[in-house]
Amino acid sequence: MSEDGPFWGDGHGDRRVCTDTGAEVQEPVIPPKVDVFDLNLRMTRALSRTRNFNIVGHSYFKGPWNTPLAQANGLGAGLTKVRVHDGIAYLAGYSSPALTFGILIADVSNPKDMKPLSFLPSNPGTRSPYLEVSNARHILVFGHTRNAANPIVPPPGQPTDSGWSFYDVSNPASPVLLSHLSTLPNGSTHGFVMDDRYLYACGQTVAGTVGDEFEIFDYQDASAPFLVSSFHIEGQRPGETPGPMDRKSPNGTSQRLSCHDIVYHKDRVYIAYRDAGLVVLDVTDRGDPKQLALYDYVPPFNGDGFGAAHSPAPVIFDPDQHPNLVVVTDEMFDCPPGAGHVIDVSDIQNPEVVAGERPANLIQLATYRLPHVDDDFDFGTGQFVCRPGTQSIYVPWFDYRSASLFYQSWYDQGLRAWDISNPFLPKEVGYFLSPRYAGAGRVDRQTREAYQDPDSGLIYVPDANGGGLTVLRWTGDIPPNPPLPGAR
Repeated sequence: MSEDGPFWGDGHGDRRVCTDTGAEVQEPVIPPKVDVFDLNLRMTRALSRTRNFNIVGHSYFKGPWNTPLAQANGLGAGLTKVRVHDGIAYLAGYSSPALTFGILIADVSNPKDMKPLSFLPSNPGTRSPYLEVSNARHILVFGHTRNAANPIVPPPGQPTDSGWSFYDVSNPASPVLLSHLSTLPNGSTHGFVMDDRYLYACGQTVAGTVGDEFEIFDYQDASAPFLVSSFHIEGQRPGETPGPMDRKSPNGTSQRLSCHDIVYHKDRVYIAYRDAGLVVLDVTDRGDPKQLALYDYVPPFNGDGFGAAHSPAPVIFDPDQHPNLVVVTDEMFDCPPGAGHVIDVSDIQNPEVVAGERPANLIQLATYRLPHVDDDFDFGTGQFVCRPGTQSIYVPWFDYRSASLFYQSWYDQGLRAWDISNPFLPKEVGYFLSPRYAGAGRVDRQTREAYQDPDSGLIYVPDANGGGLTVLRWTGDIPPNPPLPGAR
């Protein structure tokens, strides 16, 4: 449908809208017979809720690259991650519901008219929810991890070809495969980052490993990448016993030890390691990663079946310095759902810590959460009470203009903007709730990892339920200063 198609006003008359951040935002009622997967831009705006965001563009990215399930039900692409450079978007598919298995490359230079250019399918029996791009070398990398939801499966009796694919995307309309590095048959790959030579990744290369390890791959010759080194938490390898902090959660279940998501800065990696918490490694010697710090908060915090720490976000004010703060989010689908932590890591810079004379003392300064989904406690039963749907926090992304402002994806609760100028008192300062794209059996939103293009300032927000990609612009204040010091 065109942008100038049917339109029913601003939609604000459907239900009361709570404009105070931190409160529940009441959503408009979708009019009868309106297909939420067939909205033009004006309709999309009317059926969204925003504060301090403008909706610039949207595309469902419907097409033959999506699964028969998506096409039969008129759904768009199910997306989890996006990177944008020079007007080209690289979009990673997701699998729940089973809509898109592979990487869609699109021209997004005009957000009102985004055009698909090419599609790279996941290997049979795998999904590819994580990607990164070396813009300097025009190399796209994405992982393949076992996933039974992919309708394209390996031949009978054959394992999945899990691993990493490297493509030359100098011409994004015609990517060229440089290599595929198989890691572990039927294995896993997960979150990763890359510079122009190394891949810092979560995945499996050793049979029998419990969860994913941290791995470094050298792709200087992208036609022949190779494993350089790895790091794991005691208890992950066959025959190992987990340490005392890594055995049981407070609810009595076994902890999940698994490298999940990574950020690299100045020869250090910050890893969300599920129930092991936040791990900081020195990778100056790529062949020998060294642990600098560990902040393990399970227990007393409680992970669920997937574990706790999901994503780290170092607070980078001066790119030539190490950060003093790290934001860590807990993706927990249990009750209460996961929220975010602000952690002071400044002690890592202490010469005694750098010299290995004592462990670093990392301190949590605050948590940030949405009270209406996270703090509902029944004192009669002694249990939290949670609404249906995926209410967990997801991945934070800092605005390139301020170390105090970040955009926080929050599944059913959309995208939330947070100001941590005072890291002891994080403040929600804006939100975007898309129309409720609830197809293929879902009832909740699946707002995934936002990405801001530093060249344009535009923010790209993928939806995993078949809602495709929405493009936003932040219209709120830009905090002028970095966060106050946490350590006093």
